[in-house]
This record gives sequence, structure tokens and C-alpha cells, in this order.
Amino acid sequence: MKRTLSILLTIAMIISLIPAVFAADVPTMSTTVDKTEVQPGDTITLTLSIDKTITNLNNWEWAIYFDKTAYVKTSGELEPGCMSGTGITGAVGDNVDILGKNAIRVSGLSTTGDPVTLNTGKIATVTFTATENITAENARIEVKTEALPDYDTLKDNDVKLTGNIIDVTVKSSEAKGYTVSLGADKQVASGQIVEIPVAIGNNDGKTTYNAYDMTFSFDPAILTLNMEATSIEGYRVIPGNGTVRIVRYGKAAELGDALTLSFVAAGQGRSDVKVTEACVDANANAVEFDAPAAAILDDTAVITVSGYTVTLPDDFTRTDAEGSVIAAGGNLTFVPKDPNYNYTVTVTVGGGEATTVSPDEDGIYTVPNVNGNVFVSSTKTAKSFNVTLGADTTGAATATYQTDYTFKLTPVDGYVYKMAVTIGDKAYTGFTAKVNDDGTTTYTIPGVDVIGDIVINSNKQVKPLETYKVTFAGTGAGDATGESTVQEKANYTFTVAKQKNFEYTITATMGGKNVTITEGADNTYTIVNVTGDLVITIEKKSTLTMEVAVSEYVQMDNKTVFLVTVTGTPEEGKAFAYGDNVMYKTTAYGENVYSWLVIVDKNETFDQAAAEAKITQASATAEEVTQSYDVNETGLVDINDAQLTYDIYSGKYTDFEKVSVRKFLRADVTKDKVVNSTDAVAIIANSK
Repeated sequence: MKRTLSILLTIAMIISLIPAVFAADVPTMSTTVDKTEVQPGDTITLTLSIDKTITNLNNWEWAIYFDKTAYVKTSGELEPGCMSGTGITGAVGDNVDILGKNAIRVSGLSTTGDPVTLNTGKIATVTFTATENITAENARIEVKTEALPDYDTLKDNDVKLTGNIIDVTVKSSEAKGYTVSLGADKQVASGQIVEIPVAIGNNDGKTTYNAYDMTFSFDPAILTLNMEATSIEGYRVIPGNGTVRIVRYGKAAELGDALTLSFVAAGQGRSDVKVTEACVDANANAVEFDAPAAAILDDTAVITVSGYTVTLPDDFTRTDAEGSVIAAGGNLTFVPKDPNYNYTVTVTVGGGEATTVSPDEDGIYTVPNVNGNVFVSSTKTAKSFNVTLGADTTGAATATYQTDYTFKLTPVDGYVYKMAVTIGDKAYTGFTAKVNDDGTTTYTIPGVDVIGDIVINSNKQVKPLETYKVTFAGTGAGDATGESTVQEKANYTFTVAKQKNFEYTITATMGGKNVTITEGADNTYTIVNVTGDLVITIEKKSTLTMEVAVSEYVQMDNKTVFLVTVTGTPEEGKAFAYGDNVMYKTTAYGENVYSWLVIVDKNETFDQAAAEAKITQASATAEEVTQSYDVNETGLVDINDAQLTYDIYSGKYTDFEKVSVRKFLRADVTKDKVVNSTDAVAIIANSK
């Protein structure tokens, strides 16, 4: 009996250990997130993974529960290779209702009814975006196991969940856009110039701005404005009684210090310099919108007047401290901005005798134990450097900083040259070359770049056989067919497909000089014994009768915008067209005048003949353009109209994709057939 009882107790102990053994083998499905703190518009990404392979599954499914007013699922996908089997398929689904709660399903199965294996590793990645309605109460996300049945028994497998409850912290969203901040407080001496930087920032991903309109206030009993009233293209300073307004538009500027307020300390005490209004915008918005108000972060700089003043020449920079005030007994140190001069420096302290100061071995000048206002003056002499000349070049043996250095190449027949220059042992390519009438070439290195010893290498090599370029030009160039190159001393033949209703004139130059063209059969033409680059000019002129005028409308760095006008009355039911484009009727240029704009590269020829070749009459009604200071047609004249006009004439828009021909034409508010600074200034004068 005792033996039987002992056996039963042993069996009971073994059975009690079985669940612990099995529990240790239960797979764990973990959920990780890339962040637990969001604000409206932020994304949060969940990654589902399992640490052990589960085989012989009928199917599998987890559900991610969330409040659909707080989040929107923006993406979701299963990890490739997360399961295996015959006919397997799976998905990250869309919103569904599960027992009254919103969720999305992450699931997989076999379309052929075969067992499925869920493999170790990442299962799926799901990304949500927080909506404007997210709050601390609805921000939780929770992952639950919905189905994990065995293929044979249909009984769910055990699985442990970790990280499946995600409590998300909701941050408040800040206003997006430009910001304005004044520089730090300053302590200065009476009579000293006070400069306060004004910085523009952005918390919405932008790195530049184009225009601003700011107003500042100050105490005129303490500070006197050191800025003159200004009204020039792109910049205005408007002084008031204890205020100053500054307006800027034009090219894009980097974020950071945008302008500097300048005052003279006129009295003792302190004055608050304060930003009272500020609008900042980028030129992309000038086409359609008004400039928005910027967020003012640091709106005040406190200026306290007291101490000794330091006056340095523009050639030097202080190293002991910033600004132009120094405490009694302090040591003043400064260095030259440009080390390419030899300097003679004299110093006067407290109106005493001038003394000469020499730099230490690191180039630093020092005035110790300052006990009065410091005035520093200097003279300078540009440094000279040695020059090493290359083969077949001539020039001076030395070069002086800030003085242009020239040298000449006299080429030898049968050789070619490739000029290379180093300055201070560094490769330099900023020199210019001018070919002279005698066949020599004069090279110039700007004086500002002469900052070290110069070595010139002409890289003299034996001349190879020449291949010359062939270029077709003129209004009829598109009708010509021929090779783009020709070998030296060979004959060159090309063909012109002459069009009806056009007259053709064909000329050519070889190496820049006129050359004879021989006409052959079937509109073929030949130039014999080619010894230089060919430029074949084919001009064609329409036989249609009309008054066409061409003038420069906008000059850009690498392109020119031409204004093409046609004066006349088109046939009934038709309008003048330039190519496929119906021209605008522009009453600002006279009665029955039709206009279009053409953008060409700087090296392209465009004249009346070229324009005539493109003008036809189309079955259409011409749209009328009327000049107005409201260039961007928002209904309000402001700095963005001037900004758009500036961007047009400064060459920002090199095609009509962003800004239409219509708005280009409206920018000529002075009606003189040219868009320039006069138009922008006129807009500002008539703005709100």
C-alpha cells in the first residue's frame, strides 16, 4: 500500500511540472513602435514580430485596435517571408468593426486549404498618422490575438503578447511658419553705434525667404536712429518718431540674421528696442497670396548705455570680445581680416599719444589695461608673390595681391596647349583668356586671387588631326539636314527642305570668315575644302503681310525674354497666334496690338524675321490683358506683387510653367514694353 501511494505521488509531481515546461516553449509576439509621443500630423509605426516558428496552422490573425477619430492608417504590409506553405496569402487590412470596436486585421492563410507555417522574425509593419482630433483620452493603441488555430484540431495555439498596449502621449502642435527674433541685450558707451541683428527663422521646413515687412519701436531719448530713409529697388527704410519700418523683397536669402538695426547711444539709461509688427514670406507665395504675419519669438533687446568705446578699422576683427565696448582695465586684442597685406598699426588710448603696435607670432595685436576710449588706425601694403612661367609663356616674375596679373602664351605651329595654374600650391581655374589678333593669348588672374606663389604650366603637346563642328543657325535652321562634324579638308554637303510660302537665304562662315556655298540638285548645297568650324545660316521669311515688332522684355543671366507684337486686324473669327499659342490682345501698347513672349538662350539669335516665321492666324478669340499694379491678380496690391515682378525681371522664372505669359505681361505696369526695377518701385509706391 505504501509503495502504491509513493508511485502515485511521484506521478502527481511529474504532471505538475508539465505546464511549466510547456509554458517555457510558448512563442512571444512582440509589438514595438518608433515613438510614443506625437502631435497632429505625426506618424507612428508599429512592428509586429514573433520569436518562434509556429507550424501546422490553419490560419493566423492579430487585430490592432485604435480610435479612428485619432488615427488614420496610412500604410501597412506583411514582411516578405513571414509565412510559408502552399497557396499562402495575407494582408494588412483596413478599418473593420470587431465587437463594437474599430480595428485593422493582420492575417494570413492558405488559399488551397493546406497548413500554414508562421516563421520566426518580423510579421508586419503598420504606420498610422495622428489626426487633428487626437487627445490623451483616445490615443491608446492595442494589439490582440484573434485567431491562431491548429490545422488538425482547430484549437488556438498559446502565444504570449509583449508591448501590445501602447499608451501614446499627445503633444500640442505649434503654429508653423516664419519666426522673427531680435538679438541679445547690449551694454554700450555713450556716443557709440549700437547694432542689433534681426533674425528670421522657420519651423515648417523652409530654409530661405524672399520678402519681409517689419516695424520696430525704441526710446528716442536714449537712442538715435542711425539709418537714413531709403527707397530703392528691393529695400525701403521708413523712419518715424521712435519707430522705424523696414521693407525688403528680392532674391532668396538664407534663414538667420536678416537685417541689422543701427542706433547711436544718445543718452544714459536703457531703451527697449521692440518688434511691433512683422510679415515674412517666400516668393513661391507671391504669385497667389498675401504675406502672412510671422511669429515673434524674442521681441525685445534691452540697450544699456555705459564703458569705454573701441574704434577699429574695417580691416580688423576683435578677438577678446564682440562689439565696440570694453570694460576698464581690460585687454583689447584684434587680428587683420585679410592676411595678404603687411600692416602698420597705431593706437591712441584716452586721447593720449599715438603708439605703434606690432603683432605677436600668431598675428594678434594687443592693447593692455585699457583706461580710456581706444582708437586704432592702420595703413597696409599688399604682399607680393613669386611667379613660375610655363613653356612658351611670358610675364612678370612677381605678382601683387589686389593687382591683376597677366601673362601671354605665344603658340608654336604644330602644337596645342592646355593652361593650368596653381596659387599657393592649390589648383586655380579662375583666370580668363583673350585671343589676340596676332595669334597669341593673354591670360589674366584677378588681383583678389593673388594670395600665394603662382606656378603656370602650359602643357605643350603635339597637335592632333582636326575635326570641325557644323552649326546650323537662322530662322530656317530647322529645315536643314546634315552631319554635325566634318574632317579637315573634306567637302561638306547638306540639304534644305524648303517650305511653301517662304523665301530662303543661305550663307556660311568657315572659321569665322565667309565661305562660298555651291548649290546642287534637289536642294543640296556643298562647301569644299573645310579648314575650320562651319556656321551655316539659313534665313526664311514669310510672304504673309503683317506688322511684326520684336523687343527685349526681360534680361536674365543666361536667357532673354522677347516681346513679340503684331499690329493689325485678323480675319473674321480668327486671332493672331505665335506657333500653337493664341496671342493676347494688349491695349496698353495701342489699338489692335497682339502680344506674346518668347524665351531664348543668350547665344541664340531672335529677331523680327524669326518671329514672322512663327506667326499665323488661328480660329480663336484673343484674350485681353490689362495692365494693373495687382500683378498676381489676388485683388490686393502689396509687397508680393513687387516680389513677383522682381522675380520676373531678375530671372527666377525661366519658363512659363509656374508664372504664365499673362502674368509676365501684367508685370509691365509702366507700359514701356520692358519689365525692370521701375515696375517694382511703382508697385510699392501704390501698395497698401
